[in-house]
Amino acid sequence: MLVLRAKPGRRDEVVALFQRLEVLREASEVPGFVAAELEVAADGSDDLLVTATWESAAAYDAWLESPVRERMRPALEELLAESPAAGRVYDIVQTH
Repeated sequence: MLVLRAKPGRRDEVVALFQRLEVLREASEVPGFVAAELEVAADGSDDLLVTATWESAAAYDAWLESPVRERMRPALEELLAESPAAGRVYDIVQTH
């Protein structure tokens, strides 16, 4: 899970940048990628959430170290209120 906070009033620009740079599609090219979503806060605030499922922590680490991701980072950070974004890795223990 990656919690993002856009600079005030720039949430839609973050969404547009994700689309233009095809961030989730690029991540899907990394071996071990399962799925990902970009979500916006339902209350209209500038908060966004990226949830991604990876086969392993090593697969996620490969994305974090990807030169493609690194090239995208400056454009994204320009729109964010907090940098680096707050991320946390969770292990799935149950699904339905």
